[in-house]
Amino acid sequence: MTPPRVLLLEDDPAVRRFVQMVLEPLDLDLVQCATLAQARQAVEAAAVQLVLTDLTLPDGSGLDWLQWLHARGPAPGLACRTVVFSGGIDPAMERQLQALQVWRILHKPASVGALMECVEQALDSLAEAAAPPPASATAVPDPVTEFFGGNHALYRTYRAACLAQFAQDVCAGDSAVQTGDVQALRRVAHNLKSVLTMLGEALAAQWARRTEECAAQGALEPMQQGWQQLRQQVLQLVSAPDGT
Repeated sequence: MTPPRVLLLEDDPAVRRFVQMVLEPLDLDLVQCATLAQARQAVEAAAVQLVLTDLTLPDGSGLDWLQWLHARGPAPGLACRTVVFSGGIDPAMERQLQALQVWRILHKPASVGALMECVEQALDSLAEAAAPPPASATAVPDPVTEFFGGNHALYRTYRAACLAQFAQDVCAGDSAVQTGDVQALRRVAHNLKSVLTMLGEALAAQWARRTEECAAQGALEPMQQGWQQLRQQVLQLVSAPDGT
């Protein structure tokens, strides 16, 4: 399994060395950058799962960097956490960082334990968001019996109508993700959750539930990742429509 790629943007070589030493025991690929230009080049070369960044940089502001990351969005199907590693952050700055979906703020100087815990929790949260739902959560009764009174003809008619609608649902979800419209994606996921449950597509329904919950919490990155998993499940149903 490929280790997560972590980008460190910090112009102070002593701080970069400290972070490198602290994170050496972890199974990750640490990419060190000293300038905004280097960081942008590194992100464009390959996706990263975690960004640790200072705010005061030799070729620009860390806020500009975070705005660029936020506008760019994560790679398809791959979420990314951002952690600001800086000193002297006031409440006004914290509000700006929250608006840019910064996952956590580490105040310099940070202890070894605080830095290690932050990185481990960030990567664990990404792994948890990407993990498929447990098998026990996907076991449901026969949908024809459960929702259609054993009427197979009615089930097939309903299924065909849903499959015809799914392409529009996927377009609506993609549009919501691209524009950052959390409420719109929440509605799409909520509707799909009910429909997929009635069709007996328990795994897809579970991804719809997870996406809806992340949208309700305003958790943008897990929501986006959940949507990528959900849309994949839905498109698979459209391409292979035969069912029970």
